[in-house]
Amino acid sequence: MSIQTNSYFVMHRQTTTASPTRAQELYAYDFHDVSHPEEVLGALRGFYSEGLFTDIALQCSSGQVLRCHKVALCARSSYFRVMFTADMRERTDSLVRLPVVEVEVLSALLDYIYSSRLTITQLNVESLLTTADLLPLGAVKRACEAFLVRLLDVDNCLGMLAFSQLHTCLTLEKEARRLLAARFQEVIKEEEFLELDPKSLRTVLKEENQEVVAEALVRWLGRDPLTRTRRLSSLALDIDPMDLSDALLKIRGYNELNDSDSLLSTFTPAPRFTQASMGFDRMRASSKMIVIGGYRWRPLSEIQRWDLLNGDWVRGKDMPDHSKESYAVALLGCTIYVSGGYRTNTTQVLDTVWEYNSDSDYWTEGQPMLTARYYHCSVACCGCVYVMGGYRGASVMSRTELFDPLKRRWMAVADMAHAEYGMCLVSLNSSLYLVGGQTTLADRFDPDTEEWIPLAMMKEGRIECGAVAMLGCVYVT
Repeated sequence: MSIQTNSYFVMHRQTTTASPTRAQELYAYDFHDVSHPEEVLGALRGFYSEGLFTDIALQCSSGQVLRCHKVALCARSSYFRVMFTADMRERTDSLVRLPVVEVEVLSALLDYIYSSRLTITQLNVESLLTTADLLPLGAVKRACEAFLVRLLDVDNCLGMLAFSQLHTCLTLEKEARRLLAARFQEVIKEEEFLELDPKSLRTVLKEENQEVVAEALVRWLGRDPLTRTRRLSSLALDIDPMDLSDALLKIRGYNELNDSDSLLSTFTPAPRFTQASMGFDRMRASSKMIVIGGYRWRPLSEIQRWDLLNGDWVRGKDMPDHSKESYAVALLGCTIYVSGGYRTNTTQVLDTVWEYNSDSDYWTEGQPMLTARYYHCSVACCGCVYVMGGYRGASVMSRTELFDPLKRRWMAVADMAHAEYGMCLVSLNSSLYLVGGQTTLADRFDPDTEEWIPLAMMKEGRIECGAVAMLGCVYVT
């Protein structure tokens, strides 16, 4: 079958429209099929699922074989691109053996290559990241790293730190160090710390001051006093015996060793512990106090940062949306979330959220809350930011919602037991404690069960009070 065109019409139009004084111009149309990439990927996905046109087989640790396409592998992984183009045996072989990769992980990653989608869970994230680091699949590795940052807490930060260093996950390492520096006295009470081997213990303790090191060391020794005392000389820690003696009196985990003098004699008086350069960098990232906004005859947009190491105040970048007040502030990692409030000049209630990166001194507009509010409270817990209560218009609310920074989405959770405003919210041991407001009531919220548990009432009610969690207690002022 042949297709004929009216060449006379085309040529005639060209000659009649051409200008004798300028070069001939042709009418053109740049067509772009926006659905083309998705359709091509969908076709490849269909070929993979049906086993059509496959030209390579991948064998996992269990011996199972998954057939796929070289072109798809090379498009996403430099590991396979080099393998199939360089002078390697696999270039001509039809089978590639991956003895360290489990079939579930390999299948999930192949599904990702053919679909761009991947489900990451607490059960598979470690294996996925390890394999993505091997192949490498950069986008998958970064997604797994962000997932682990979302799960970071005092009971796993040491393991996360070691894992991040093994696989060069710089963001995870940075956040694990930040948490370790900020909450070290909580970390040393966790099982993960008590099970450290001597080499890892020394690495962790060399970045802390002597008083804290003494308490941490006694807690570690208390897990197996007779065995671990014999290994003290290998730690090479500079600890003042007076600090160690005080720690022995405070902690009852060392009772099995009757003669504490034998422990104290292991250490000689030494100058105050000097932090290594890595420890200094870690503390520097966390040792800042940041003051945001406020009110002085008008709403303030200023950011003031106090460096605890040198005592200097430094002005940061002003908050972009400055004509508001009665907002809430929460810190999660290096990001400060400023939520809600109302316009000073119009009294408009806001659902807006601004995110301030305290490391880079940079503001970005975040996802708006589900409910506009002011005089509410906010705090970070279990990798999320919670907001509770407050006013909307003339009514007090009991609504609670959380922001998942990994999914970039706000979600409603169980409402407070009673509507309240002007209260304080703190995080302690993976729970939220709500205090203050119009009454003397205090409640604990369990994020896992979304259950509110009433606590002992405060001595007196107080609105817009201050509260902080420290050393296992909640202090209200």
